[in-house]
Amino acid sequence: MSLRSTTSLCFRMLCFGFIVSAAALSSTAVYAQVTAQTLIGKAVSDDAADKEVTGAINRFRDRDIDGCRAILERIKSNNVKMPPPGVMMAMLWLSANQLPQARSELEDSVIKFPKDPEPYLMMGDLAFQDRRVTDADVLFAKASLLATEYAENAKRKRDFDIRCHAGSAAVAEARKQWDIAQKHLTEWLTLDPDNASAHQRMGIVLFQLADPKKALEQFREAKKLDEKAVQPELAMARLYDDAKKRDVAKKLIEEAIKMAPQDSAVLLAASQWYLGQNDLEAAKTNAEAALKLDAKGLEAKIVRGAVARVARDYKTAESFFNQAHVQSPGNFPASNSLALVLIESEDKEDRQRALEMGEANAAMHRENSPQQVNALTTLAWVYYKLGRREDAEKILSQITQNNALTTDGAYYVAKLLSDRGEKDRAKKILEEVLANEPMFATRPDATDLLSKLKKEKE
Repeated sequence: MSLRSTTSLCFRMLCFGFIVSAAALSSTAVYAQVTAQTLIGKAVSDDAADKEVTGAINRFRDRDIDGCRAILERIKSNNVKMPPPGVMMAMLWLSANQLPQARSELEDSVIKFPKDPEPYLMMGDLAFQDRRVTDADVLFAKASLLATEYAENAKRKRDFDIRCHAGSAAVAEARKQWDIAQKHLTEWLTLDPDNASAHQRMGIVLFQLADPKKALEQFREAKKLDEKAVQPELAMARLYDDAKKRDVAKKLIEEAIKMAPQDSAVLLAASQWYLGQNDLEAAKTNAEAALKLDAKGLEAKIVRGAVARVARDYKTAESFFNQAHVQSPGNFPASNSLALVLIESEDKEDRQRALEMGEANAAMHRENSPQQVNALTTLAWVYYKLGRREDAEKILSQITQNNALTTDGAYYVAKLLSDRGEKDRAKKILEEVLANEPMFATRPDATDLLSKLKKEKE
């Protein structure tokens, strides 16, 4: 049975998550809002072709695919410095979340423009995002080989070199080959010394190479370059936390707060960390401090609600989660958490609302959604609390078979087993999850249930 804890994950995401998605995101993160600069900005500095490219984008949005392609082919034929038409088409397809069509365009580009590195780079990025690390490695290596000989456009070549090193570093990081990662990151920074993301990733690598002093210097450089970059002490705290050196992490968390007492992101990350250590008072203090800085802060409301939920203060938790849900109805953590606290209510309308929200989230987050397991786990618990134990067991059994059970889900399974009289199995699950996870939302309930089971056995 595989268990997934969400508390430590949230801490990582709040303090640091965006910098460790290691693929060369320069090519894939912007597809949702495609502009002329998205398609050709890394190829040419002037805007002479912007009008035509914008026309192609509009044709694509109007579903005139052939018309769009014709314009892009004409642009390429008129200016060799432009990207291959298939590369630009792939970007457009990705902007519409049409991955198969994008892949097809890239495969076609490989045939029609065999010396252009970009199709390989894009396919490498996509492979890495799918966690196909070996595929990504091969694709980045091929792109690097082609980039060495590419001479059509100096601006594109520089971009290729950067992305090749970023992608190859990503592969090495995923494999924990820190020396290789350092080599590629060094090359990246030689080409682009003002890239905050590269400095942040170098900080991670240097820490793994047992050089925390230089790692901290890299995080500080990143912060100088980008004020939105993670607080250096907070980045180091995350790394020490991962290394199970919690005392050092705590000191760094405290230092981060002192260095940036008006930074709500720092306070929220600190709150999450303290929550993960079961220090509810410190978690509450920092979440409330973040709310004082920004009363409308969505993340702050969710974190404050999470602290209240762990403390079993369901009314307070309901208040904050409800505020977050009203502010952002599509926010999954807000709606999912609200369902979980509403089902603890004795009010019939609250419980009905929990059911409706649980079923809506489960329907919305189906296969391939990163929230699928959490949505189904919540629905299972809602069913259980409403007396629909057979429905709850069916869902949890499926999740368990797929080795995707969350820590909260482990408690729910143990509760069902206990109710069925399988108390030894329930006890074993609870002992495992409590020994391995310092904090999760239902830990107090899991602790109480285990204590009850042990007393019954005496």
